[in-house]
Amino acid sequence: MSEKREPGLDRALAMVLRIGAFSAFFVMAAGVLAHILADGAISTRIEMTGVLIMLATPVVRVLVAMALFFREKDWRYGWISVGVLLILLLGSVLGIGER
Repeated sequence: MSEKREPGLDRALAMVLRIGAFSAFFVMAAGVLAHILADGAISTRIEMTGVLIMLATPVVRVLVAMALFFREKDWRYGWISVGVLLILLLGSVLGIGER
């Protein structure tokens, strides 16, 4: 990668984080509204969906970064992104740090 980073990379990663955060917020707000209007299991599922979107946002960000780095033929940062993705996925699957 050259010393000058492509501005499109930063914009793409910022867009992923922005979409994830706003999506999670609106889904969780809909869940809270559903809980106020009609208490039930559906409101809990909507709220949990919002939480899952919030948790998935960093994983999607790393996936996008990995794809963009490999597309730019920046192999070092692409493979670092693969390592970070594996750590995130292993932590989620194995519950590392959970007692």
